Amino acid sequence: MSKVDPLDLCSREPIHIPGHVQAHGYLVILDSIGIVKYCSANFKELARRELGIEILESYITAVSAILGKPANDKFIEYIINLSWQGKEFKPHNPYIVEIKGQVYNMIISLSGDYYILDFEPEASDLFADPQNTVGAALSQMLAAKELQTILENTVVEIRRVINYDRIMIYKFHEDGHGEVIAEDKQPDLETWLGLHYPASDIPLQARELYKKNYTRLIANVDDVPVPILAMSSIPADLTNSTIRAVSPFHITYLKNMGVQSSFSVSIVVDNELWGLIACHNYSRRFINFRQRETAKLIGQVLSSCVGLRNQEKIHQDNLKLQGVVMEVTRSLLNNNKIPDFIKDCGDTILNAYKASGISLYFEGEYYSWGEVPDIGDIFCLTEELRRRDKGLIISQNISQDVPSATACDSKFAGLIACQFTEDVKDCIFIFRTEISLTVKWAGDPAKIIRFDENGNQYISPRNSFDQWLQEVKGSSEMWSGLEIETFLEIRDEINFAIGRKTIELRILNEKLRDAYAELDTFAHTISHDLKTPLTAIKAFAELISRRSTENEIIKMSDKIVDNSARLGNMIHTVLGYAKVGQKLLNKEKVDMTSLITEIKDQILIGDINKNLKLNILETPDIDGDPVLLFQVFLNIIENAVKYSHKTTFPIVSIDGAIVENNVVYRITDNGVGINSEEQTKVFGLFTRVGQQDEFEGNGVGLATVKKIIIRHGATIKIESEEGSGSTFVLSFPLAG
Repeated sequence: MSKVDPLDLCSREPIHIPGHVQAHGYLVILDSIGIVKYCSANFKELARRELGIEILESYITAVSAILGKPANDKFIEYIINLSWQGKEFKPHNPYIVEIKGQVYNMIISLSGDYYILDFEPEASDLFADPQNTVGAALSQMLAAKELQTILENTVVEIRRVINYDRIMIYKFHEDGHGEVIAEDKQPDLETWLGLHYPASDIPLQARELYKKNYTRLIANVDDVPVPILAMSSIPADLTNSTIRAVSPFHITYLKNMGVQSSFSVSIVVDNELWGLIACHNYSRRFINFRQRETAKLIGQVLSSCVGLRNQEKIHQDNLKLQGVVMEVTRSLLNNNKIPDFIKDCGDTILNAYKASGISLYFEGEYYSWGEVPDIGDIFCLTEELRRRDKGLIISQNISQDVPSATACDSKFAGLIACQFTEDVKDCIFIFRTEISLTVKWAGDPAKIIRFDENGNQYISPRNSFDQWLQEVKGSSEMWSGLEIETFLEIRDEINFAIGRKTIELRILNEKLRDAYAELDTFAHTISHDLKTPLTAIKAFAELISRRSTENEIIKMSDKIVDNSARLGNMIHTVLGYAKVGQKLLNKEKVDMTSLITEIKDQILIGDINKNLKLNILETPDIDGDPVLLFQVFLNIIENAVKYSHKTTFPIVSIDGAIVENNVVYRITDNGVGINSEEQTKVFGLFTRVGQQDEFEGNGVGLATVKKIIIRHGATIKIESEEGSGSTFVLSFPLAG
């Protein structure tokens, strides 16, 4: 036979239509015109025996007759109408009626479109009227400020009012299971304080009824319930009945605990069942409707008190968490770098979230504060976020909820994490450590599934309530709704800051682009305009040299000619540098084998070291402008030859490879090398390596190279040590 979840089986029991009522009262259900549709068997027998009336075939006048009211009094019709206030039915105070010489309370409520008449004895096992003591009880309850002390005061005062053997405050946890958090009892009874009870002990449909009926009395577990007789096959909905019979399962459960009588008062906070005032007596005990209403009043005051304390805590938590949002916002405004908020606000975030650590993944880098898992584990969580709906993880047990994070350090049990935007990998994590605790259950929480002779499943109630200890590991404190909401606010603030930085960068880029354009235009104009006077200076110097007979004048004239030529060359290169920024890119697939071979042939024509080895290895093609790429590789290879030609056996190697999504070229020489300080400057205008007169050049070539590289969306870097040669690494995006 298949295994069944006990909680699921419990939740299927139709406890609102039990088909029976408790034996201490009578029940009648009327339709809207006063015909009796249902009644308890004891009421039908009473009508037949006392009046000879078949009650299920009669009108409300017959019910009035049993109550000793004249037929024309329309007593029941009158009080039913009195209960309607506008369009809303509000049960009126119970009416005192007499049945067979005994005083009863008649309580009216609704069952769908029908009216329930519950008749309960006015006589009570509670001799003192609790209404006389409720004021003092409430004063004693609310004398404290701390909620736990108020709860402890409540059980003492409730027990003083209704005189049950044991009074408990039973609180429901998020998963539905309950815990005894306050208790007052007879001295000879063992304490149940701190015991936990599984959710199946009070299943979901029972908790729903507790939200509708704030008090519930089981007068005697040994009473035989009275069946309900009906004029139809549809069972009567007894949700609102005060004498509704109890689930046989629950009766057995109480008997197993040795409880003879049970009474409960609901603690409802914000329309949710927060807990119960659970009262047990170990002998039969009946308390009448009015006395139960007094206890209900105490429960409602306690509910308001719990709600108020909850609201105060929520308000305090909200202030603390909103302070975190404000501090994060302030940090994002004051810092140029987004990740800086981690160190600025790390301690504040950890304190407010009761967390161990925070991590941020931003633009390919991880930033952390406090205690967090290893970087490899965080990387796995980053990948998991990308697969999650809405890019969000909220867990108090990572190993259970995030299978891909099984390698995560077991002490990090709680996680709240989210991506900043759907299409971006950037994300943020807050971690909580594991809370290891021992839960004291009132017996093994498992219930036993049994099968009757027809193969139908039923639950055998637990018959052992000895303490059963369970070690709970792997979980952290649960994330509250307020914490989640504030976490998403922090995400939104980061997204807003990223957007603001993006706009600022775009404005700056536009300004830089305009400035570069103006600079290019200025350089081109100046270079062009300088050519004419420079040509004239050179011509006049040559003329003076040819006509003069004095050696000193001839030497000075020759120096003017040489320097004019050098200045002309500099103007030419600056003009070329300016043109690079103005030239449109004409990208195409460039045959790099042919391009580099042409450069090699051009270099070998010049006056170079005869021992030079110019090695061309792999030459994968590049997507780019062939003219500008020729200029780049010519400049770098010429530099490599120039700065290594004083070596006895100079070697220059050109080698390319496809690395991931890039074409990477390495141009290596065994020349003089470049020290670390000069490496940061070589791509600037008019910057040269080594002594100015040691190697020819004007310091514009590498600046031009860098400009062309940037325009191609590529990168260039240097790997070098002084005296050990240099390697220029050029990385171009692979064509799509």
